[in-house]
Amino acid sequence: MSEPRSRPNVLLIITDQQRTDTLGCYGAAHMNTPVIDRLAAGGVRFSRAYCNGSVCTPSRASLFSGWYPSRHGAWHVGTHVPDDVPLLSHRLGAAGYRTHYVGKAHFQSYAAGPEVSVESNRPSARYPDWTGPYYGFESVELCLGHSVYGHRHGHYGAWVRHRTGGETPAWELRHHEPRFGGEAIDWAMPTALHNSTWAGERAAAFLETAAADQPFFLTVSFQDPHHPHALPTDCPCPVDPATVPLPVRREGELADKPEHFADTARGEVEKWVQRGTYSFTALTGETPLDQLEDDAIRQSRAHYYGMVQLIDRSLATVMATLERRGLADNTLVIFTSDHGELLGDHGLWFKGPFHYEAIINVPLIMRWPAGLPTGRVVDAPVGLVDVVPSVLAAARLAGDDSLDGESLLPVATGTGAGRNEAYVEFVDDPRRLRLRTVVIQDWKLTWYAGETFGELYDLAHDPREFVNRWDDPACATIKAQLLARLLNHTERNERREMRHAVS
Repeated sequence: MSEPRSRPNVLLIITDQQRTDTLGCYGAAHMNTPVIDRLAAGGVRFSRAYCNGSVCTPSRASLFSGWYPSRHGAWHVGTHVPDDVPLLSHRLGAAGYRTHYVGKAHFQSYAAGPEVSVESNRPSARYPDWTGPYYGFESVELCLGHSVYGHRHGHYGAWVRHRTGGETPAWELRHHEPRFGGEAIDWAMPTALHNSTWAGERAAAFLETAAADQPFFLTVSFQDPHHPHALPTDCPCPVDPATVPLPVRREGELADKPEHFADTARGEVEKWVQRGTYSFTALTGETPLDQLEDDAIRQSRAHYYGMVQLIDRSLATVMATLERRGLADNTLVIFTSDHGELLGDHGLWFKGPFHYEAIINVPLIMRWPAGLPTGRVVDAPVGLVDVVPSVLAAARLAGDDSLDGESLLPVATGTGAGRNEAYVEFVDDPRRLRLRTVVIQDWKLTWYAGETFGELYDLAHDPREFVNRWDDPACATIKAQLLARLLNHTERNERREMRHAVS
């Protein structure tokens, strides 16, 4: 590690719905992810990084703003990140950085019409001519939707049509049985046209234009491995289902959990939806999750892991371009994901109102040869809200008191201890299902607003979260302490309008 000569470039790499056990550097023996593993070996890996919202838009808004969802206001998928929320792109752009975004943003609703949402997944005349600005990014190249649904719209859709002579082919989808939202799908789309290939290619193209006299902030955001778990039939890096570990689960473990856990596993989601609006109906499909056989589970997990290996393969082009252009030494590379995926753990799939580690513990790697040590692992809990203040500190730019996060540079370099806590929020409906979680080194507590039930886990002795200690008298003291922390967090981080005068 040497003293940086100038403000660093920033390359932020985001994946969608990626667990930590998808990477070799996080101990996944069944995975082959050499590019990301080299990032970790050449930088700092955070083993206990937590998203601050357990679904896409809230988490992404927290990552880019340094604010918790209760502050920035984008509380669920389908909301828009408010225009008045300052993002990292605004801050770096104002400081003279060239800012560019490639891939999935999800700052606005996919399902709303194009007259309401820039990111609408309906046909729009906006693309490909429009390229920004967008949420502080000077220029953007966006993909919309997920997996098999994303190649028809946005800049990615225009790229596909250009490569195929002006058409969007209906590539065959072969669904594995049984049918459910996380099923494995063999997709006839060529790997050469896959969204991960596109994202890597476009990110590398941007790096080719990087100027020596102007720092850049490039975000490359992959759609995968979000479900549907569709893998090109010609994928050069599939994962053998026989090598894939089965989910973490134990008979009867959901008996001491809030009732929506077991309802979802049985396919009886409508019972719980009456208390909120987060619907799993489209995700569970024709087969209740608790009736899936091991072969189907392995096949789905193998496709999911294969999607990650395809991302790693695409990143090889990006990192090679960074090296060839002599930019690597003074570029802060950050790799993370917006949230994880249950992938059958505890008999559940996907994400949402379940704050198991599989969902909220996400990969976080920082590599900056000019400013960070190599091969360091940080085991203290940190949050994605800490990314913005970390980048600002690296760029020697002042933050402000509004930021909820703290710079990770002291803990990354070993010169500070950090906060050793993380907070996660989920709001299904402001009037109904609301939960907040606090994580410290050895314990995790989840509070449900207006309910008598909750969750409390002794992570030191029960890292797989099988036993809920919420009602255990022996845990009354730690429960009270964590509830007090959560109360303080809630009070500190409510969204408030600016006060312009005293009267």
